[in-house]
Amino acid sequence: MPVAAFSLIGGRKSISGSPLGSPATVATMLDFCARHDIAPVIETFPMTEVNAALEHLRAGKARHRVVLTR
Repeated sequence: MPVAAFSLIGGRKSISGSPLGSPATVATMLDFCARHDIAPVIETFPMTEVNAALEHLRAGKARHRVVLTR
């Protein structure tokens, strides 16, 4: 699909994609994870420490997905 780059740049627009696949593929993957007890590896921060969580991300210290909790 041809795209006019200058119209994107001038309008401050972007085009992106996702390697995840279709909703059916995602559902299949989630079913597989549930059957095999596979869970994500996360780092949690309470919402009251949102600034610390952001600094953790900006400093490049996050080793896993960062999740804010109540």
